[in-house]
Amino acid sequence: MPGCVFRASGDEFVPQEFLSRSSFSACNVFLRGEARGSSSVWQTSGFTVEVSAASGEEFGEQIQDAFEFLNRFRDELSRLADMSGVTNLRLDFGVSRKSGFLQSSYLPPELLKVAGGLKIGIEISIYSEDNIESTYPRRNRTSAWSGLAITVL
Repeated sequence: MPGCVFRASGDEFVPQEFLSRSSFSACNVFLRGEARGSSSVWQTSGFTVEVSAASGEEFGEQIQDAFEFLNRFRDELSRLADMSGVTNLRLDFGVSRKSGFLQSSYLPPELLKVAGGLKIGIEISIYSEDNIESTYPRRNRTSAWSGLAITVL
C-alpha cells in the first residue's frame, strides 16, 4: 500500500469517450459535479488507472512499474494528452511516511524525461500507514497529503 496511479482529468473532459476506445482499465471514473464524499463534489471529470500495486515502502518498484507503463502505453497516452478537455495528466506515487528528520524520494531523469515528453506531471503523496485502509480504501482513495507536486514541462 499505497502504490502508484495515473490520473487524467479536466473541466470539460468526458472520460467515457476516451475509455471506450482505450485498453486502460480504470479503477475510478469521476464526473464533475458528482459526489466525491459526504461533503464534497468532484471539481473536474476524469479517471484513474492503477500503475503499480507496490507498497509505499517499495518506491523503487513503483518507479520501475511507472516507467514500464509509460513506455507500454506511450501512443495511447499521447492520444489522451491531445484530447479535447484534458488539462491534467499525472502519475501519483504513494509513499509511506517515515519517522525521522527528513524524508526524500528520488525520481530518475529517465522517468522525468518520458513523463514530461507525454505532458504528464509527477505527484508524490505521503501516507501515514496508521489505519490507511480504513481511512482511504484502495478503490476510493484520495491523497491524504500531497506535500510535493512536480510538473515536468
